Amino acid sequence: MRPAGRASHKRCSIALVVLIAGVTAIAGCEPTTIEVSRNAIPQSVPSVPPGAELSTAMTAFESGNFGYSAKYFEMAAKKSPQDVTACLGLAASYDWLYRFDLSQRAYDTCGKIAKETFSYHNNLGFSYLLRGDYGKASVSFARARELRPADPVVETNLRILRDATSG
Repeated sequence: MRPAGRASHKRCSIALVVLIAGVTAIAGCEPTTIEVSRNAIPQSVPSVPPGAELSTAMTAFESGNFGYSAKYFEMAAKKSPQDVTACLGLAASYDWLYRFDLSQRAYDTCGKIAKETFSYHNNLGFSYLLRGDYGKASVSFARARELRPADPVVETNLRILRDATSG
């Protein structure tokens, strides 16, 4: 297995952002989905081949197993500390576990890696939305929109934010 190239990491980052928007839409329609997905962070996870931590983390995240995805993203981030996909994935996994203390630390790290990226601001905004901090969510989503105008992911998140604040 050869290491993933730059294009692969970009696809993973885009997939993570799109995935978060998709999970957001599901959560908005079916509140019990959030409760079902609040898995504990396991002490250990099954071993994977070297270099497969990131793809395994993405698979776990996509299947809603946020405890496992957190562990695998953590492993990937330790191996590649500058990998923004691993960092954002770890933060997003913690968000879905409602471990905002851990997600904020991960976002602080992500900010050092890629502070002025669409993915960072969109994901951070979504984290603030989950926390109920609508003011900070609005600021982060606005910055994401500046970085990528008319992107459907941020437009969806802004709509969810408007719905949350008007209801």
